Amino acid sequence: MNLMPRPLPAPGQTRRRAAVVTALALTLAAWLAPTTCLARDWLIYTHSLDNQAELIDGQLRGREHAGKRAFFLELVRELLTDMAKPLPIQEVPLARGLAQLQQRDDVVLFNLGKTPERLPLAHWVGPIWEETDWLYENSQRPTGIHSLEDAKNLSVCVLNGSSHDERLTAMAFTQLKRNNAYSTCFGMLAAGRVALVASADSGLAQRLHEAGVAADKVRPSAVQLGRDEGYIALSRSMPEQDIARWRAALLHVQQDGRFQALRNRYAH
Repeated sequence: MNLMPRPLPAPGQTRRRAAVVTALALTLAAWLAPTTCLARDWLIYTHSLDNQAELIDGQLRGREHAGKRAFFLELVRELLTDMAKPLPIQEVPLARGLAQLQQRDDVVLFNLGKTPERLPLAHWVGPIWEETDWLYENSQRPTGIHSLEDAKNLSVCVLNGSSHDERLTAMAFTQLKRNNAYSTCFGMLAAGRVALVASADSGLAQRLHEAGVAADKVRPSAVQLGRDEGYIALSRSMPEQDIARWRAALLHVQQDGRFQALRNRYAH
């Protein structure tokens, strides 16, 4: 048996071994770290809140029974809480939100209509809302239109960057008046500054109230723009695991009854 003592490693070799052990330890620690520590935060955007929201402790909150956008706001807050990501929600003009959605990989934008033109721009979570779109007219100044073609040369107020804006622009409407608030559009309609407003039927009473317009002064024309489904839109390049988290969170809230409870509390 060889009982001779083993030679001690050279100082340089000892340092190299220590460096390898340290690197392995750091790699193992990173691998074992909770995934929540590695996940990036999202930029959460909404739009066109009008008077349906208020700031409470620096956070946007929906007003009870104020309308669909109050519901969207509280629904997304609920989803963020379920995902342990209580991030702030910012209100931005819709056109800016759409631009950010396409330029970044970490944007969440709601509520957004999923049109054929927008389909490739985002991942879609939902729907969270369904409604019917109309061209509204001043009941005291009826337009007499019966088709979209009839309305092409009339002044139409649209929400800037909305699906209505995109569709009517593509159809070569010549007098689109873009605005950042539906209530302003209806105020312009009542004052005779535009002939028509493109809007959904849901939340109409609230919009007229915010514009100071009597309900009997506005009516749907004979032209329906179609049905619209609203979604939560996620950046197209957002990681798949993030998209899966959003979809799972929405499904959970829909199945356990909170979705309808929030809708009853804030949208109606």
